[in-house]
Amino acid sequence: MVATSVDDLHSPNNKLGMENSLTERGNKLAGVGYSPNYHDLLTGSTPDGRAFPPNLNMTCNNWTSSNFGAAMLGHADKTGLTDTEQAHSWNSTHQSRDCTQDGLRSTGGNGLFYCFAQ
Repeated sequence: MVATSVDDLHSPNNKLGMENSLTERGNKLAGVGYSPNYHDLLTGSTPDGRAFPPNLNMTCNNWTSSNFGAAMLGHADKTGLTDTEQAHSWNSTHQSRDCTQDGLRSTGGNGLFYCFAQ
């Protein structure tokens, strides 16, 4: 169990991290210390799990565009290069350079999403 509720999931108490943020095949993601590093996941959300205001395109045009906007990203391993709360967030760490595959890779991702089961 990674969280007991949606509020817990978006709190510092969640249990997400490198050990349980796995691919659809059950493999660990290449996080900090790996080359290439693909720990960025597409979330499009604020740190509290909410959507950004409509005037901010933080979801690559509602996940329909590979050439318009940017995406808010989270870290699968909840680590970052700085010691800030946001750098350790699974759902809202930084935005992508753009929505292209190259743009996602250049900021530490590979176009991966989180999926949760209840």
